[in-house]
Amino acid sequence: MHCKALQFIITIILLIMKCLLCHNDTAVEFLDLGNQPLANKYPTESEFATEDFFPLNIFFCSTCKNVQLGRIVSRERMFVDYYYLSSVNGALVRHFEEFAEQIKDAKFVIDIGSNDGILLKPLKERGVKAIGVEPSVNVSKIANDAGLETITSFFDTKTVKKIVAEHGQSDMVVTSSVFTHVEDPHQIIEDIKKLMTDDGAFIIEVEHIGAFVANTQFERFYFDRPYYYSATSLRDLFALHNMYIADIEHITPHGGSIRVTTHKNGHTAPETERFLALLKEEEGTLTSETMEDFRKTSESYVQAFKDKLIAYKEEGLCVAGYSAPARVSTICNFGNIGPDLIEFLVDDSPLKQNRTSPGTHIPIVPKEYLDEKGADILVVFAYEYLDDIRAKTIGKNYRYLIPIPPKEVV
Repeated sequence: MHCKALQFIITIILLIMKCLLCHNDTAVEFLDLGNQPLANKYPTESEFATEDFFPLNIFFCSTCKNVQLGRIVSRERMFVDYYYLSSVNGALVRHFEEFAEQIKDAKFVIDIGSNDGILLKPLKERGVKAIGVEPSVNVSKIANDAGLETITSFFDTKTVKKIVAEHGQSDMVVTSSVFTHVEDPHQIIEDIKKLMTDDGAFIIEVEHIGAFVANTQFERFYFDRPYYYSATSLRDLFALHNMYIADIEHITPHGGSIRVTTHKNGHTAPETERFLALLKEEEGTLTSETMEDFRKTSESYVQAFKDKLIAYKEEGLCVAGYSAPARVSTICNFGNIGPDLIEFLVDDSPLKQNRTSPGTHIPIVPKEYLDEKGADILVVFAYEYLDDIRAKTIGKNYRYLIPIPPKEVV
């Protein structure tokens, strides 16, 4: 009896927790993705025995419409050694070329989480003073070796003091697909305020939880990202720190993101109509009911994907994957999909090649391996870059499969 009572209490604790943004006890679990490895750690065979797995439980706060993980893995463990390079993705290179053109009038840009310098490079070409901050030793070295000034560090109070002492305050602080990675968003906002000039701007490009829900993108949940933001949760978060959002616009990277422009309250501008419209939209699209529908659909989609792979195998077809982004880990571990169903993954990043997918250990190879061996089906995990992948594999008569939901595309 006591054991059953204890188990019930543990279950309740797992299902309801405090929202780490608005601090209300209204965060409720809506999705359990099982035990998952660290999605951007690509192990070699010698590392299989020591690979870590943690329960990946996803919670929704109905008060501020924020989504968060039930467990946060330390940022040092996640990012000191990292395998994601932005500049191997042609579509992202074009995106940051356009972004650099938009902000070229800035006097001094700080790019937080600058990776291999994908934004620093076009800014430098336009004569803009820009410095990156990147915690991954191996990735920041690539940027510095290319002449793109990058501080190898997590963004924190110490780093802010160093930048201000050596260069002064920045009138344009940016961070792209990084804000969701931050363990303590309250602290980083306070640090950014110290780094910004009074009339400066802080621009965030961040994945939008609304796009995840609308397109059932469960595969975008993994331990790199403790938080998944809505316009509502970002508005409330910045308000706690005497900052405000002037504008939000939709952008295409990472399955549907938003670009958020914020200012200190001493520098005011009217809220745009598109920002207000997005807040209104979220009132109906981000609810406990839509999250329950999300869970059911996610479970059916991953099963349908696995069934499709099994059918290909029974037909004697060779199935490979093109690209090995972090979502490969979430999909394949949730569906228990390994090299028996997907023989290998092609990835253009040299940091991932000759390693394996986290947890399920599908071999990752360069494109030359695909050119030599061939395949019948290519699973396009980075599906938003399908056109680029098609261009790289043109003339080979591959059949392309989008994994979630499974659909062959011509």
